[in-house]
Amino acid sequence: MIQTVYNIQDMYRLTGFEHQPLSDDFDIITHQETYPTTNKMVAAHRRDFFSIIYLESQQEGEMQINQDKHAHLNDILFFQSPQHVFSFVRGDSMKGFLIFFKPEFILPFSNDVISDFSYFRSSENNLFQLNQKEKEAFTGLFKAIDAEKEHTDVAKALLLALLEKARLLQQKHRTIEQAIPAEYQLVNNFKRLVNNHFIVEKSVEFYAEQLNMTANYLNNRIKAHTGKTAKEHIAHRTLMEAKNMLLYTGFDVAEISFRLHFSEPSYFGKFFKKHTQQTPKAFRLNR
Repeated sequence: MIQTVYNIQDMYRLTGFEHQPLSDDFDIITHQETYPTTNKMVAAHRRDFFSIIYLESQQEGEMQINQDKHAHLNDILFFQSPQHVFSFVRGDSMKGFLIFFKPEFILPFSNDVISDFSYFRSSENNLFQLNQKEKEAFTGLFKAIDAEKEHTDVAKALLLALLEKARLLQQKHRTIEQAIPAEYQLVNNFKRLVNNHFIVEKSVEFYAEQLNMTANYLNNRIKAHTGKTAKEHIAHRTLMEAKNMLLYTGFDVAEISFRLHFSEPSYFGKFFKKHTQQTPKAFRLNR
């Protein structure tokens, strides 16, 4: 089953980052601070806390968000919750900030982070492109939090200000999304669900149920607008994760099979060869 990381320090161990968080329930760092120790690739996992990722520039590497492979990202803000499955391949020159916090950190101002700030919900849009004015505003907030990180009450107040500012950003993007045709909204919602459940849920029926429609209807609508069936999208997301683990980790094929929730390594091998015409071992050797 997919790995869950329960605290910030364990996440740093998972990623190879040699750093002690400010506390058990809060930390802020820059992407620049994570060099050179952080692993090149971190496999899909869940975090039992909240993350805010500001990426000012990404000249190399990629993030897996909403089933899409994102590279060369600039001025994006990403909100991650325990609902998300997250993985990344790390570039060599990323800039920006990362904030990690547990719900306890912002008590008593919020009793339910996902309800109060719905952009953390996996079914919502979690990735926002910032314009120049928004970039300046959020960069100022990140810098202020970083400057006051040793003063818990001040850092908490500034973090809440950032969360409230992000609510306004979400409202703006919702207005834009409402102008998008319903069929494209369906594709976006489907991709978000796949990205956050593909490790465990590989059947079209699961996603169709989440979207209140039949599996056949979902397959037809997704294929009509993307050229691929819903089943092919699920397989593609699984395959991307498998390739990244083969390329950037030392996990053997059996471990990768287990992490991707295949019942047997042989089933994973057949799946991989069907989609790549290579065995997992051959793919790794020929990289």
